[in-house]
Amino acid sequence: MLRMLLVLITVLASTGCAVKKDYYAMTGSRADGTVDMAYDFRQFEKPIVNQDQAYSIAKQKCGVWGYSDAEAFGGMRQNCHQRDNWGTCLAGQIVVQYQCIGSGQTAYQAPAAVQAPARSSSQLMPESAYRQRQLDALMQQDLPYEQYQRRYREIMGE
Repeated sequence: MLRMLLVLITVLASTGCAVKKDYYAMTGSRADGTVDMAYDFRQFEKPIVNQDQAYSIAKQKCGVWGYSDAEAFGGMRQNCHQRDNWGTCLAGQIVVQYQCIGSGQTAYQAPAAVQAPARSSSQLMPESAYRQRQLDALMQQDLPYEQYQRRYREIMGE
């Protein structure tokens, strides 16, 4: 009987308890058009999360930058903030990254004083103005993230 009780206690302790978790916007990059949504967890918790809540917050943050929607990259990463002596994660954070998509207006507009003045076709455009024009055109395209990143790196010379 004692053995059965120990087995029952072990099973109950290892299953954890279901806990509702809310997402929050952790970081974001206007230049990259990305928003990182996260929730915190502790050992033995079974988080219950609402993906629609994460999407709604990400879409709102993207909207502030001029994008019309947001899309999860798929997948997530885990950041561990506390470990025990055996390396087991006791407390941490799950992060889901969202890409801002669709733009009714450009997400970045250089101030008017910084924009290059109109030039005749016989004059060459400064490299910085040419690069900015390419970035503005890139932002208007509805490309998959991988293509966008590749093209962005080409423009920036990375």
